[in-house]
Amino acid sequence: MALFFHSQDVDELVPFPEAVSITEAALKKIGTPEGVNAPRKRLNLHRNVGEAPFDTVLNIYAGGAASYGAVGAQVALHRKAIVGDQQRRPPYNADQTELAVIYDADSGTLLGIMAHRPKHAAGVADLRTPATSLVGLDRLARADARRVGIYGSGNQAYSTFVGLTELRQIDSAKVFSPTKAHREAFAKKMTEITGVPVEPVEEGPRAAQDVDIILCMTNTNVPVIDGAWLEPGQYIISVIGSNIELVKSGNLDKPRREIDDGTLRRCDFIVALSREQAVDSQQGDIYWPVQDGVITWDKVVDIADILTGKAEGRTNDDQIILYKNQGGQGIVDLALAKKLYELARDHGKGFELDIRPRENWWVQGGREDYWT
Repeated sequence: MALFFHSQDVDELVPFPEAVSITEAALKKIGTPEGVNAPRKRLNLHRNVGEAPFDTVLNIYAGGAASYGAVGAQVALHRKAIVGDQQRRPPYNADQTELAVIYDADSGTLLGIMAHRPKHAAGVADLRTPATSLVGLDRLARADARRVGIYGSGNQAYSTFVGLTELRQIDSAKVFSPTKAHREAFAKKMTEITGVPVEPVEEGPRAAQDVDIILCMTNTNVPVIDGAWLEPGQYIISVIGSNIELVKSGNLDKPRREIDDGTLRRCDFIVALSREQAVDSQQGDIYWPVQDGVITWDKVVDIADILTGKAEGRTNDDQIILYKNQGGQGIVDLALAKKLYELARDHGKGFELDIRPRENWWVQGGREDYWT
C-alpha cells in the first residue's frame, strides 16, 4: 500500500553533499531516454480580498527517471503579493501543504505521498533549491575560490551559503542587504554557524569586490548587481526565476530581474538550469534579454550539458560565469522525494493509505467489454 509521510520525519537524514549528488544525477537525465521532465508550471489566480491584493499561485513540478525508479509530481500552493520592488507573502497559512505524489516508474504503483518539501537540515530553506544552486560547483567556480559575496539575507541566502561551506573551504564572506538590521543579523548568524567570518557591507558594490563566488539570493524584482562591479574569474549564482503570469495578473509591469544587462554582457557564458524553463515562463533574466538582443541563445547552456560533459565548464581562471537556477525541476523534486520515501520506509515513518482498488476500464484495457 502507498505510504503517506511527512518530509520532516526524515529530511535531516540526508546530508547536504548527498542531496547535491542526488540532484546532479537527476539533472544529468534531462533530455535522455532515461528521464522525463516538464518545465515548472505556475498558475496565478489574482485575488483582491480584505487583507490585501495577492496572487494564489499553484506550482506544478513533474518528472521522473528510471535511475531512481520513480515518476510523479510535486504540487505546491503559495500566496504572493508584490509590494514596491519586492515580492511579499500574505499572512502565513499553515494549511498550505505541499504534496509530492510518487509512482513506481515500472509498475505504475503509487508508492507514496509526501507532505511538505524537504528542508535543508543545516539551513532554513527547502533542500532542493540550495542543492540545485550548488551543482556543478567544481566545473564552474575556480578551484581556489574561497571568498564569497552575498546579496540577500533571507532563507535562500542562509541555506545556500551554509551548503557552500559544506562543499568547499570558504575563508571569508561579505553580505549586502538594503536593511541594516537584516545584513548585520545575517552576518552574525552565519559567522556563528559556519565559523567563516562574514562582514556586513553598506553598499552593493562592496559585496562584489575581491570575492570569487557571488550568491544572488534575493527576493527582488529589479537587478541587484551591476556588471561594472564584476572582476575576472568570478562565478555568480542567481535564483530569481520570474514567470510571465506575474505580469499577466497585473502584479508587475515587466518580468522580475535579479541580474542586469551589463552582467549578462560581461559573462563569458551563462548556464541555465533550464533554457526550456526560461522560454516557457518568459523569464526576465534570460528570455527577454535574448529577445531584446542583449545576448543570444548561443551564450546560454543548460546545466545538464555541463554536468554530462556535452558542454565545457570553466576553461580558464579569468572567465566570468553566471549560473541561473531559475525554477525548480520536477525530475529533481521526485529524486529527492523518492530518497525520502525510502528513508521513511526504512525508519518506520508515516502510515499506509488504504486505497481500495476499483475496476478502471481505461487502465485495465477492458474497453471492448463496454462496446460489444
